[in-house]
Amino acid sequence: MERPVFLLAPMDGMTRASFRSVCFDYGADGATTEMIQSLAYGRAKKRMSATFEEVLVRYDNERNLAAQLIGSVPEMMAESARRLEALERFDAIDINMGCPARKVVGSGNGAALLCEPEKAIRVMEAVKSATALPVRLKLRLGWDGAHITAPELILAAQELGFQSVTLHGRTRAQRYSGEVDLQTMRRIIAQARIPVYANGGVTNAKDAIAFLNATGAAGVAIGRAALKQPWIFDDIARLRRGEPAPQRQAPERVTLLLRLGKLACGHRPERVAMFEMRKFCGWLLPGLTGAQEVLRRLNQVVTLEAYRALLEGYLDGLIKAGDLSLHASLMPEQTLDTV
Repeated sequence: MERPVFLLAPMDGMTRASFRSVCFDYGADGATTEMIQSLAYGRAKKRMSATFEEVLVRYDNERNLAAQLIGSVPEMMAESARRLEALERFDAIDINMGCPARKVVGSGNGAALLCEPEKAIRVMEAVKSATALPVRLKLRLGWDGAHITAPELILAAQELGFQSVTLHGRTRAQRYSGEVDLQTMRRIIAQARIPVYANGGVTNAKDAIAFLNATGAAGVAIGRAALKQPWIFDDIARLRRGEPAPQRQAPERVTLLLRLGKLACGHRPERVAMFEMRKFCGWLLPGLTGAQEVLRRLNQVVTLEAYRALLEGYLDGLIKAGDLSLHASLMPEQTLDTV
């Protein structure tokens, strides 16, 4: 893609096929699956476990979809890449060297590889040699401010023939707090000869466009902001055409949640999917009249039928009352600390 692209960034536990599909409906240019643990997947029996089946679902409207591998053992990363290619389900393989989670880093995976560039490059070489699929890389600037290793790893990705890189503008030490280092990102991106997509700190469509311009990237990968605004991709397209981004009122929000719930039940146990939907309802309903009561009642919902009845009844009540807009006074401070 030559034009700037706006992608859904991978988020463990969040970017399952159901949520990705909704984002594609709103115009996302691509996405990446949740993390697939290469050590487990590479050694898995031929018949995939239920856990892998959930992660590896792909819907018809998903395009430019990469499967994300995480691991630090080259042989297992290579074997996992071969297995993923054999599924004939994905458009690329994405290597995760950016996850800052303590559990992940403690196992030597994700952002831990930023401390060991030579080992990281061996992992990259193993995956690239194991598959004919395009290979991508996701990473951070470095482990901390004193160890900025992204330039070295992006150079290696270029030489190995990687398709693209997604660069998060913080170090592992920063995790998800602190300022994104725009100056360093711009310098690194300017030196790259393959597409680099900027990631980190976007909160809305205007931010995404400003981030693109500030970094000189080939596009922007949007993560946590999309959880509260799946329509952010449509908002971006409208703003780039010079159109205003609309306020998303009750009918659109509730209809989105109904679709998302139905999709989630298609690849997860119903009770698990309904538990997951509490999070999304908690992000998308606040600001609407009566939302807190709906969220309270959702805590008792464990079936799709009950979920549908609750939301459809709620929307009908709002329509009859002519009260469909968001109210700033009803919008509590929201965080995404669980992601």
